[in-house]
Amino acid sequence: MKNKSVAWVSYTTIRLALVVLVWLALQLFTPLRGLLAVALALLISALFSILFLSKQRDAMSESMFGFFRRLNERIDASAAKEDYLDAEPQAQHDAIDQQENPAGLEDGDQGGPAGTSTN
Repeated sequence: MKNKSVAWVSYTTIRLALVVLVWLALQLFTPLRGLLAVALALLISALFSILFLSKQRDAMSESMFGFFRRLNERIDASAAKEDYLDAEPQAQHDAIDQQENPAGLEDGDQGGPAGTSTN
């Protein structure tokens, strides 16, 4: 578990360091300032990341996949348990209705042929 979280932390740290280093280089060696320098630093650091950080990115994505897979399994187990608990009282209610009224008639139903009245 610790190794997987280290992958996420190391990749994020390297990416942030790349952005800062590229931004700093832009500040020192070009006349670019402000938002343009930040946007260009993000773009250049993303290109460096694509080219040189594939190993770290793969390790991070594997750890994230495992985390979300376990999370989804817990959600599915909880939903299945909830469905089971919701269905149990309904089954008991149906069994009680069947014992009280075996013909399946609702209260107020006459039980005669359709359209006839016993009054």
